[in-house]
Amino acid sequence: MTNSFDTSAQSNTIDLPDGRFHYLSWGAEQTELPAALLLHGITSSAQSWVRVGPALANRFRVYALDMRGHGDSIKPARGAYSLRQTADDALSFIGILGLERPLLIGHSWGGATAMVLASGVGSQKPAPTFSHVILEDPAHNFGRGDLKDRAALYTRDIGRPAHELRAEITADNPGWTEADIEGKIDALHKVTREAVNSVFVEAGEEGELLPLLTKISAPALLIRAGASLGTTLDEAAWEQAKRYLSRHSRAVQINGATHNIHRSKFDAFMQVVNDFLNPMAN
Repeated sequence: MTNSFDTSAQSNTIDLPDGRFHYLSWGAEQTELPAALLLHGITSSAQSWVRVGPALANRFRVYALDMRGHGDSIKPARGAYSLRQTADDALSFIGILGLERPLLIGHSWGGATAMVLASGVGSQKPAPTFSHVILEDPAHNFGRGDLKDRAALYTRDIGRPAHELRAEITADNPGWTEADIEGKIDALHKVTREAVNSVFVEAGEEGELLPLLTKISAPALLIRAGASLGTTLDEAAWEQAKRYLSRHSRAVQINGATHNIHRSKFDAFMQVVNDFLNPMAN
């Protein structure tokens, strides 16, 4: 059961230290509720969360940030895409909006950013306090393999005609809704190749991120896509990650889900998230 508030996304802008950023919010007027911050993956945008935002908005004030180089946020030149820089964007966002102990959810590149943010690595400031941290198929090692070849897989669709993208995304992603598809097309028309290439180079300098799991004090939920469906966590990484998690944390694989778990298997994703956030309800 949901409350009677408007669950449609509200479009907003905010000035952070490095420039103007865009974000979507759901239920932000519910000042009595705790906050949730959602960080999307590479070549996506805040619109990645068009189903997750409303699903959380009966319990949280939900904020989804367009990360730098993506969506309607600033498009800095190369040299400004390290994971510490994207984590600092989120840190500033939390501070300016006064979000206290928010829930943090990060997918893929957003998951990598969330790991750096929640661990406090590389920062002169203490790590912020989160109520819970949810890492959805995080990109834990951008520096692995041939960076040029890996980046090319993500840049090839940037700016392609909408009708071509719509047909291909629909055919390849049967679990996605029309809103998911249109959001991805919009994101692919706004992201720049320079931003994507810079993320791979500069985020890759951080190396393997899984050890950072030991530095995350909040209860963490690590979610993996199907083992043969494009997960970022192969078997070795999955076993390693589970050893790093604290006893208050969980690791869950969602069978049949592709890397975009929250879009390909939305109901299963939300069930896992809800079970984690509401353990006494089980």
